[in-house]
Amino acid sequence: MKVALGVPQVRLNRQDNLSGLMQMTEDAADVNAEMIVFSEAAITGFVNTGDPDYDLSLGQSIPGVASEALCQLAARCRIWVATGFFERVEDRLFDTAILIGPDGVIHMRYRRIDPRWHHWHNRPCPFPIYAMGDEVPIASTPIGTAAFLLCGDLFNNTCFSRLKALNPDWLLYPMARGFDEDVADTAMWHRQEKYLYARRAREAGVNMMLVNQLTDDEMGGHFGAALFVSRSGEILGEFPLKEEGMLLIDIPECTQQHARRGASGPQHGIVPPAPGEPRCP
Repeated sequence: MKVALGVPQVRLNRQDNLSGLMQMTEDAADVNAEMIVFSEAAITGFVNTGDPDYDLSLGQSIPGVASEALCQLAARCRIWVATGFFERVEDRLFDTAILIGPDGVIHMRYRRIDPRWHHWHNRPCPFPIYAMGDEVPIASTPIGTAAFLLCGDLFNNTCFSRLKALNPDWLLYPMARGFDEDVADTAMWHRQEKYLYARRAREAGVNMMLVNQLTDDEMGGHFGAALFVSRSGEILGEFPLKEEGMLLIDIPECTQQHARRGASGPQHGIVPPAPGEPRCP
């Protein structure tokens, strides 16, 4: 089974973003991918500012125009689609991810639990519009059971404990990450940061599909990239930073490759690819 991790350029125009997601979904289906995963807040971009009036304007109903368009496309293309939204429920805003099946139905809706998406770096946030979820649901897919976490959830102990207790086969992990004091540049991502995510996959014992948002500086400067990580923390496929496109993965091939190579890796199980080593398609 092929899956695609989609990294479109996210822009200010929401209709253009939706069109980009839909075109990339069609492209994935054309190469026989059975699932595609996009980033956090992929329709609007992760552009919330802490101004409640502005942030609430980013929210969309689910079901709503964008989610219904994706549901119809998923049914027409017979493909699973996972993507992030800012979801509006009356006067509340959630950071949400949904998984749509090839039947055109939303099979899983996850609302981010970690609160740092709406108050940067623990800045107090007195506005009641911002809301969090309290559950980590699980869904059955052709590649096994799957769960979502969103961005900071992976490093939130409550979320992480719930994920481990569920013991899914797959973690679908949309995020929106830009350069900062922790990840200053591309070299630091490759030298250090990506292995922190891989280590969390190993600690949870879950295969992970990570997709980071790609935007320009006006939209927050999220640097893109995608990772496919085995449950033992080995990075089996990756898409480069600052580029638009798809990482295509053959799940059986990657799984078999890892089974052959895993025992020879370092004891911690997080294996940087050797120079020139082939990666999954």
